[in-house]
Amino acid sequence: MKKISLLILSIIFVGIVSINSFAEEKSDVEVKKPKLIVQKEAKIQKMTDRILELDSIIEKEVDQIIQYLSSVKDSPGSHTKVAVIKEKTILDLADSVNIYKRERDKRLNELNKRHPNLSRDILQKQVAITDERIDKRIEQIIHITSSLTQNQNVKKYDVYQTRNHRYGRREKSKSTKKVSKEYKQNRSVTAKSNALKDKVVTGLEDEIKTLEAKNVSLKTQIQTELSNERKEKYKKDIEANNITIEKRKEQLQEAGTETAVSTTPLEYKDAKDLEEKIADLVSDIQDQEAEMKKIIYERNMALKKLGAYEKAASRQKK
Repeated sequence: MKKISLLILSIIFVGIVSINSFAEEKSDVEVKKPKLIVQKEAKIQKMTDRILELDSIIEKEVDQIIQYLSSVKDSPGSHTKVAVIKEKTILDLADSVNIYKRERDKRLNELNKRHPNLSRDILQKQVAITDERIDKRIEQIIHITSSLTQNQNVKKYDVYQTRNHRYGRREKSKSTKKVSKEYKQNRSVTAKSNALKDKVVTGLEDEIKTLEAKNVSLKTQIQTELSNERKEKYKKDIEANNITIEKRKEQLQEAGTETAVSTTPLEYKDAKDLEEKIADLVSDIQDQEAEMKKIIYERNMALKKLGAYEKAASRQKK
């Protein structure tokens, strides 16, 4: 199966939905824009709309993958095939979360600069977008984790042969036992599920520890910081971290709890069909991403040109 690419960063880079984000906002009534600038703005808005449309399509397809996987489990016929697909998806979702976090940190670093490369309003919107996507991906991980096969009380042995032995007048029966297929299946799938659940739990615990360590560092900075504005910012960062910590603790409890999610066991052929169905969705997502990246590049170039035209038009008015 193709690697499931669930890294959708487009919405971050389009964090500037308004095409005039770099300029002071003025209505068309106040300023009569040159026709060329109006045309370029319309073209950029069209590209922005298409990017947002593609992002929406991709998110729906990702949701569809999560829905498929959360409703099924392995059977003795499929062995651990479904569990393997779930594992790959969870790991890819976790990779996506980590990259979103790195993008978020970049924007936070910009916000800490005296002169950031974008307006603080735009950067704050982009941070909010990454937070939203991080939370969504983690919820999707928890959703799949809740559907993992739990340990079941399955009979270990099957009696498969009984032989009668006669000793003079006495007769004895001897039954030979073997480990049942159901027991072997339950043991192998449960082992894989438990290992995967442990990874999810560890990931959440690590994030909680990281955020708690950041808060300790921020509290130290507050004590030594001279600027009241900086102190207030650090306090707000601590508050935001505390909200996230509480959220992760709730998710940690949810991930570690044995659930009774209703899932349908799949035979090998059905599991193979599911794998192909997900591979088709992944392929479609990758095509959408490729188109999106191309439009984002074109939009960035168009924004730069628009900025140049606006400066030129402003100089002519003077």
